[in-house]
Amino acid sequence: MLHLKTALTKNPRFGPLIDGRVDSSEVTFDVTVTTPPELFYRNLKYDEFDLFEMSISEYLITRERRGSDRWQWIALPIFPAKAFVWLGLFVNTAAGIKSLADLRGKRVGVPDYVMTAALWLRVFLRELYGVQPQEISWHIGRIKEFSHGALLGLDKEPPAGVSITWLSDNQTFDVMLDRGEIDAAYGFAPRHDRKLQKYDIDRYGGTPIEGNPRLRKLFPDAGREVVTAFYRKTQVVPANHVLMVQRKILEENPWLALELVRLFSESKRIAYGAAERWSLGYLYFEGDDPQSQAATFGDDPFPYGVSANRKMLEMLAASSHGEGLTRQTARIDELFAAATLD
Repeated sequence: MLHLKTALTKNPRFGPLIDGRVDSSEVTFDVTVTTPPELFYRNLKYDEFDLFEMSISEYLITRERRGSDRWQWIALPIFPAKAFVWLGLFVNTAAGIKSLADLRGKRVGVPDYVMTAALWLRVFLRELYGVQPQEISWHIGRIKEFSHGALLGLDKEPPAGVSITWLSDNQTFDVMLDRGEIDAAYGFAPRHDRKLQKYDIDRYGGTPIEGNPRLRKLFPDAGREVVTAFYRKTQVVPANHVLMVQRKILEENPWLALELVRLFSESKRIAYGAAERWSLGYLYFEGDDPQSQAATFGDDPFPYGVSANRKMLEMLAASSHGEGLTRQTARIDELFAAATLD
């Protein structure tokens, strides 16, 4: 029996595997459940897990910067989360921002410039409104000690022509946004169970959010309209994370890749069956229904497999290279364990 030290985020599609409703006669899991910012920090800093969830954007960067003793990873085509976190973008009400197009020339805060959600935000800006990264002053919410971008060397080699400023220890997005020191930001409102993490990575300064006349969410519909517009133009729904495994483990156990795909696919299938109990296990936006969502986006809101996600992955890889995060455009089939290619 193979035993894997595993790290995942809190996700309804992982629930049946974590709680034992899905099991295997070949492999067992020692599961740590934590938040994405902490999990990815630990992956990048300590490389401590056998099987783990990872930012797609950060994975693309590590492939070009890995050493013989770190970041020797290969992906499985399991995509457990959509890149919707940036749809919680807040704006200062005095900044004159009515839509994403109005971010041109503004000061915008993102938790990390390299994170997949921030890369997708920039893709949406470019595809829908023609706004380029160089036209925005970017502020990074994480101090350099905990910044994924700094761990990947972005503080020393930023993309050409892009303005990137890291916040200091005593600065937080909510306070700066409330004072008008930045114009828009996301990732500061408390949303994770604090018991799931050891590090204070995405910091909140305590500014009242609800009822605050100086702050408002940019998307009153939680982003449904802009995601639909992007999908109708590109036929892409952006994914955020991918499942990773240490390359050496797959080389020693060539059967493992397909077994993991089977187990996580079964976990998702069971989660879909229980989706009436927690709708976000299936639905993109609260208040939607499965029929209307399927009519626009298709029957499976979280498709696994390379072929079902190839167009999305090609757009992400091209954008990563086009923005200077990666030196070359990744070849999609090289990202994944060969046994899992469709």
